[in-house]
Amino acid sequence: SHIFIPAGAAFGTGDHVTTALSLRLLEQLTRQWNAGWSIVDLGTGSGILALSAKCLGAEHVVAIDLDPVAISTAETNAQLNKIDNVDFRVGDVRRWKPAHRIDIVTANLFSQLLIEILPKLKRGRWLILSGVLRDQEKEFIYALRRSKIDIVQVRRRGKWSAVLAKTI
Repeated sequence: SHIFIPAGAAFGTGDHVTTALSLRLLEQLTRQWNAGWSIVDLGTGSGILALSAKCLGAEHVVAIDLDPVAISTAETNAQLNKIDNVDFRVGDVRRWKPAHRIDIVTANLFSQLLIEILPKLKRGRWLILSGVLRDQEKEFIYALRRSKIDIVQVRRRGKWSAVLAKTI
């Protein structure tokens, strides 16, 4: 199925490399999964990852962004695509307090912020992390390993990297 995301005020039309890498990893990871899994999308922007997850079979979808305009845009994009039951929230990812384990956490954020919130990210069984510049990749992967997070796959395109990881 296709999702229509008009170019707008929020990040993530699917054209940016980091978004495209995350979408590919999400599709690859969940291809064989039965419907009903859970996902939290941190820094949701336009909502494209959260909306795609819903189309791929996610049942519980939470999408968080610091920017109220991004959340408003994401809600509009959900309506445009006739996708409902996505919990869009304005919030700081640093203050996110997951109540329980989540099947997947996606975060398309700068590597320093990803490293800062690693303890929270470990509430996800699987992590799809992008927004990492290739010249910061080594430091980022070291931080993941130090946090006992297994790197399953690293995808690179241009100056960007995205990581599929599994928490232990």
